[in-house]
Amino acid sequence: MTRAERMRRTAKLCLNCLRNCAYLRAAANKIDDWHDEQFWIGVHNNFLDIAVLEWCKVFADQNGKHFWKKSVADHQTFLDALMDHLRLTEDMFDDYIKSIKRYRDKFVAHLDKENRMDIPNMAAVIKSSQFLYQHLYDVEDDCGAMPHDAPPKAVPYFREFLNEGNAIYAN
Repeated sequence: MTRAERMRRTAKLCLNCLRNCAYLRAAANKIDDWHDEQFWIGVHNNFLDIAVLEWCKVFADQNGKHFWKKSVADHQTFLDALMDHLRLTEDMFDDYIKSIKRYRDKFVAHLDKENRMDIPNMAAVIKSSQFLYQHLYDVEDDCGAMPHDAPPKAVPYFREFLNEGNAIYAN
């Protein structure tokens, strides 16, 4: 895979994660209205699961093809900036990654014998995906990786789908 292909695919994973997180957040805002309707419960759970899977490809799977270090030139500078953005230490972020991976491994990829599911807080998933996407778009794309129709800003991209989800759930 070329640098441009890897970067484009990593950026796409960030955007897929953000879109699913936006719909998940929109659903959470209206959960009391449909908490007992199986269709909406399934939709909500699928948004969560896909967001977790996409995020793990980029931030949790160090040997994966799309791990962030494979698209970012200056690892330490990026990591320092990401930790500052998230207001976390590296140890705290590592613990967060473990919690997301635990959910993925115990309840999404497999259904282990665990009886208690701890739904992860998705705030850092959203913020880290936005941060990485923006970094790839603004800093790393020295090879024309981003297609002409790629969104120039990650935060408005997230808000667009959050607004769309809010409108759908309002009906």
